[in-house]
Amino acid sequence: MGSGRAGILLGNSRLRCGQLEGCRVLESRALAYEELESPAGQQWLADFLGGAEAEIVVGSVCDERLGLLDSAGTDRSTRLLRAGRDFEIPVENRYENPGEVGVDRLLNALAAGARWPGEALIVVDFGTAMSISVVSAEGEFLGGPIGAGVGTILRGLASATPHLPGLEAGPGTPLIARSTAQALRAGVLGQVRGGAGSLVEGIRLELGGAARVVATGGEAEWVAEGLELFEAIVPELTLEGLAIAAETGSRP
Repeated sequence: MGSGRAGILLGNSRLRCGQLEGCRVLESRALAYEELESPAGQQWLADFLGGAEAEIVVGSVCDERLGLLDSAGTDRSTRLLRAGRDFEIPVENRYENPGEVGVDRLLNALAAGARWPGEALIVVDFGTAMSISVVSAEGEFLGGPIGAGVGTILRGLASATPHLPGLEAGPGTPLIARSTAQALRAGVLGQVRGGAGSLVEGIRLELGGAARVVATGGEAEWVAEGLELFEAIVPELTLEGLAIAAETGSRP
């Protein structure tokens, strides 16, 4: 890898890792956990981690997956540091119980505040869950709603109606769908997109002013693509936040 620091995000359904240089993400890749169960996936992760000369920084919302890093054979001379435990995430957390907030939401708030300082921000993270993080103009994490993501809705449908086809990334379909695959795509995407739009509208009303709306997450590029709601789509935003926190957050 050729860099002293590697960044890893352990999400609910996939791992995203990247080469970090200071507060920047140089390159990254995401793999579903199913991919990492294959010999090729395990070898790729081992090769990636083997290139971290100084430290590996981890942002995790799925601690049960931490064993993947051990099974990949990380070099014991390389430090493994977890965001929020081994170094702080330097963003003001306004949750009633700050410990309830997922690391990913704080990292999104940190990175968005760094990209657009002085602006109120609404970050919609499209993943297993659709989580929305509201950031004040002062860079504080204010909170925000959490709903179901595309994959979660599909798994719920599959458990009740197992003969429905799957849903993959691709172009939009008409709402007057003429096949079951089209109907599923139009319905699920419409549900998630419409829900995001409704929630953002309500948040803006509560804020009492304008706010920049940003999309991120593993499904952002195809769920948010083409929607006027979003002023930017930044799939790497959470990883950017991890890079910033690792570089600037204080350590015990």
